[in-house]
Amino acid sequence: MWLSESYIQLPPDSNGKKIRAIYQPSLGTYEEVQVSKNIEYLNPVYVISIFNSSVSANKHHLVIWNGSEYRVRVLKIVVSIHATTTVTGFPMTFFVYRVLSVTGNPNLEIEKLDPDDPVPPREIVFYTGSTPTVVGKPLVIFTLNPEDTGGQHWIDFTPPKPIIVKPNTGLTIQQYGTTGAGLFNASIYFSVEYINPR
Repeated sequence: MWLSESYIQLPPDSNGKKIRAIYQPSLGTYEEVQVSKNIEYLNPVYVISIFNSSVSANKHHLVIWNGSEYRVRVLKIVVSIHATTTVTGFPMTFFVYRVLSVTGNPNLEIEKLDPDDPVPPREIVFYTGSTPTVVGKPLVIFTLNPEDTGGQHWIDFTPPKPIIVKPNTGLTIQQYGTTGAGLFNASIYFSVEYINPR
């Protein structure tokens, strides 16, 4: 639904409806007040996390599937890895791809950032260790090094604009084709687009 600009007619006797305004005494006039909020303050924001995920070649560590009628807006991705043994010079690469389909059982729980926000649509689900069908080129590429001394252990990525996951599509974080060493962790912060900013 598209909204257009309109006005409220106020009664002449100053009773009834009111409108916010700022009085400019030097001009003897009232000026209209405009209030705006970032769309993420209006749409609820949630987080999904996977931790202590065993590394494995080509593994899909975290998959979002949006089976709802709403668009999902991915706001931030935080990934990390920690060593479970002595590791030297072992950089590992992870890719974020779009997903066309996924098989498996949803097995991760969504958390609210604001406890008073609504429960997210039940059709938005998350998997670990599932089998998705990826499409296109990577949207994000991470390189982590679990080396026990001086490694690159975590990355906090905020995209230039939210990554949109449209209805009946998904997103995955996939490990590259080598097993590696250590345990992988990730958190994805996202909103559900109840209010459309377009």
